[in-house]
Amino acid sequence: MRRRFVGVSAALAPYVDRIWSWEGRAEELPTVFPGTGAELVIQRGAGIVAHTASGPYRLPEAHLLCLRRTRWRLAAAGPVAFTAVRLRAGALAALCPVPTTVIADQAVAAADVFGAAADRLVAAVRAGGTLAERAARIESVLVRTLDSAAPPDRRVAAAVARIYRDPATARVNQIGPGVGLSARHLRRGFLTTVGVPPKEFQQLARFQRVVRTLLLSESQAHLAVALSAGYYDQSHYIKDVRRLTGARPTELLAGSVPHFYYPSLSRRGGSPFE
Repeated sequence: MRRRFVGVSAALAPYVDRIWSWEGRAEELPTVFPGTGAELVIQRGAGIVAHTASGPYRLPEAHLLCLRRTRWRLAAAGPVAFTAVRLRAGALAALCPVPTTVIADQAVAAADVFGAAADRLVAAVRAGGTLAERAARIESVLVRTLDSAAPPDRRVAAAVARIYRDPATARVNQIGPGVGLSARHLRRGFLTTVGVPPKEFQQLARFQRVVRTLLLSESQAHLAVALSAGYYDQSHYIKDVRRLTGARPTELLAGSVPHFYYPSLSRRGGSPFE
C-alpha cells in the first residue's frame, strides 16, 4: 500500500486540507466510517465497490463521499489507485450549490455536484504525472469553481468551526446567538453545509478527535482521551464508537492508521472552515 499527500495553496487552504493519492491491493481498502468532512475521489485503478446496508454499490469513477450516519466496507476486483481531495468540514457549500444533506451517506457522481468542472477534474488526474503535478491541475479547477460560486454564510461557517475545533466545550444552544443566528436558522445552516444538525455534528467531531488521537498516540489511555473530548464516561464512549463503527474501541484501534484519521495539515488563510 502506498499513500502520499501534498498541501494546497493559500487560496484553496481555507476549504481543502490536502490532495492525496492511494495505491494498493483490494484487500487493503479500509472501511469508511462516519465523519465531518468530505472526499472528492477520482479513481485510476480497478473500480471500487462499496458494501452498504442496502447492498453493494459500484462507485462512480469520480464521486463525492461524505458519510454521516453509516459505514461502508470497500472492495475491488483488482489493484486500486485513486486521487482524492480532502474537503474541510463545512467547506463543500463554498464549492457547489447542492445542499450537503442531499449528498450525505451517498457516493454522488462528481458531475451531479460540480457540473462541467467534474470533467476538468477527471482530466486533471488522467493527464498523469506526479502527485504534485496532478494536484496543481486539480487546484486550478477548484479555484475557478470557488471564484464562480456564491459565497457561503460566514456565520454558519464560524459555528461549524467552533464545534469542530473543540467539541468538548462547545455549547450548541449558545453557538447560534454567538454568531447571530436563531436556533432554527442554525439548524438549517448545518443541514445545508455539513448534512446533519449541530448536535449530531458535535458527536461526529468528538468521535473523530478521539479516534485520531488514539490511532496516532498509542501510549495514551483511552478513557482520558475520551473524557477530554467530551464523553461523559467509559460506557458513553464505548457505546458511541460501537454505534458509529460496529466495533469496540480496542477492535477499531487494533489495525493500521487509516489515512482518513491523519491530522489536518497546517491551516493557512484564517479559514473558518477548519
